Amino acid sequence: MLSNEALCKREELIRNYASNIDFVLNTPLHEQRRIWEEGAMNAPLPENISTEIIDEEGISAEWVRHSQAESRKVILYLHGGGNSQGSSITHRKLVAHIVHCAKVNALTLNYSLAPENPFPAGLMDAKYAWQWLLAQGYRPDEIIPGGDSSGGGLVLSLLLLLKSENSPLPRAGFLLSPMLDYTLSGASISSCAAKDPVICIEDLRQTVAYYCSEAEIANPLVSPLYGDLTGLPSLLIQTGSEELLLDDSVRLAKQATEVGVNVQIEVWNGLWHVFQSSAGKIPEANSAIRRIASFIHSQPLETV
Repeated sequence: MLSNEALCKREELIRNYASNIDFVLNTPLHEQRRIWEEGAMNAPLPENISTEIIDEEGISAEWVRHSQAESRKVILYLHGGGNSQGSSITHRKLVAHIVHCAKVNALTLNYSLAPENPFPAGLMDAKYAWQWLLAQGYRPDEIIPGGDSSGGGLVLSLLLLLKSENSPLPRAGFLLSPMLDYTLSGASISSCAAKDPVICIEDLRQTVAYYCSEAEIANPLVSPLYGDLTGLPSLLIQTGSEELLLDDSVRLAKQATEVGVNVQIEVWNGLWHVFQSSAGKIPEANSAIRRIASFIHSQPLETV
């Protein structure tokens, strides 16, 4: 049963669904970006959290740090937003709650956004950020890639890209409501159409059109659900039971398990797309973030 806080939030999302979808589909993209960032700019953060902007040649990002963080582990966070919106600012609060709970610092990447910079620009930025962290002295087993929605898809694409290049892989990664199939063939896109209080099929189609060409939609680096998952690191997947992208997570868990990947999938009943962003407001989001923290700390480091 959902908490009272979650029930109220769900009712609010349903009440505002039509106007939110109209905003997404009919407001110029630059305006959507501006409004989202302005709304997130002053979001309150948990205690003991600090931020630092990184703006060097080749990388734009933000450190989100905990004053008592474990120094040897770091999260590489890839934000959601349909590959066309979002930033370290829009996701600062969510990342801060993960950092606060896990006591592990995070680097939130501002990767290149579509449609100005379509596939593979964002993925190449993610690869560069991975290499940048290695150059800062982190080992592959100390870096935990994580992301939500389209950013969750980028995390899996990054793992496939590193594997294809025979690069060392991390020990683990976490995906929150990931978008993994740009052919939009998941059964839940239809079965959850009347239940999802956040996104609609037109929104997903727009995401695809912004990000890649029709000829690229089944490319495993665009739609990592079609990649060879053999040998990938441990994965934690969290998704809501009501969302259009539910089947992306379910299929990933099944396919990855079949080839020997250690997968933990959590389908949170009655919850919606990236519900973890309500951390600090609904108990289920707080619980999910505690699960992420436990997963991060369950991954052993190599003996130095």
